[in-house]
Amino acid sequence: MKRIVIALMLVALASNVSFAAETEVGGTLYTTYMMNLSDGADDANAFSVDRAYVNIKSKLSEHTTVKFTSDLRLQDNLYDIIIKYAFFDWQPAFARKAATLRLGMQPTQYIEFMNELWGHRYVAKMALDEEKYLTTADLGGSIIAGLGQKAKYGSVIASVLNGTSYTEVEEANKQKDINLVAQFKPLADHDLYKRCALVAQVYMGTQNKTMGDTLIIEEIDAEHSDTTLVTVQSEDWKRQLMSVGGLLAYRGTADIGFDLSFATLGRGPIADEVKKSGMTVFGTLYFSELVDSTSILRTIDLFGKLDLIDPNTDKDDDGKTVIVAGVECSPVKGVKASVNFRTTRFQNDDLASQDFIYLNTEIKF
Repeated sequence: MKRIVIALMLVALASNVSFAAETEVGGTLYTTYMMNLSDGADDANAFSVDRAYVNIKSKLSEHTTVKFTSDLRLQDNLYDIIIKYAFFDWQPAFARKAATLRLGMQPTQYIEFMNELWGHRYVAKMALDEEKYLTTADLGGSIIAGLGQKAKYGSVIASVLNGTSYTEVEEANKQKDINLVAQFKPLADHDLYKRCALVAQVYMGTQNKTMGDTLIIEEIDAEHSDTTLVTVQSEDWKRQLMSVGGLLAYRGTADIGFDLSFATLGRGPIADEVKKSGMTVFGTLYFSELVDSTSILRTIDLFGKLDLIDPNTDKDDDGKTVIVAGVECSPVKGVKASVNFRTTRFQNDDLASQDFIYLNTEIKF
């Protein structure tokens, strides 16, 4: 509770005091009402606040900006505040605003780009994020190069990261992770297709697990065995990730996108690696360009998302399919509300399906 009070005091200070720097304060609020329609749930339902972000962005000079984002979230049945972003950007004069150096707690750009393409993050996460293949923010440094004026045609980002998470910032080993991300907007000059984009990433590093000793027991015969104590190195816990995604969008009428991610996780010197995959297809139909300018339907769109998750490609019957479909209303700028149905189906026939009805809202201020 003390941290919440302190954070609110900081926000009030940022809102009311005249700064020497140019400072903007804003925020985003996610709220949810959920009803569980699964067998045996007896229509259990609940209200919740899923996220409450407060953003402070300050322009210190022509070449330097700072961003801070606090995240109010539910942890251990209590609302708590943690830092989501805390970084500064420096655009050296010689780069003519074509390149930026970023240091601090920062977004992992592939998820950031894909959330922009999906457009309904407040309703559901991308599979890559939901299944924890990659964190949405990490401590590190990045070089960001824009393609075209004001990154009109995309950007290329190279990052060196701790490999932990904004929720678990302490390193467990000395290794660093490398993340290379590229975003391309090849049709940015065409009004009908300017939102089309292609995004790709390569992530290489470790799982940041604590190093230690592992006892290897080798069976010689039915009555005898040999034991060896092996020191586990951090590279034994390797983490590799490759992703590609994109969006095909026509005017403001309809779009369809995809995301494919393939992860490889090490499990030490004597266990096989685990290979995972997550595949997503999503789309939106907007009524704003299909109806009369005075119609209330101008504020409506229909959306859907299909996730195919395989936590271990070497095992059968351990995957799942997640479907989200709903209708969204955006009555005024900064306000979105959605009623949507979600279902999860498991390959394992012993696991019952899960069905939900959600009412989600996003308020930006």
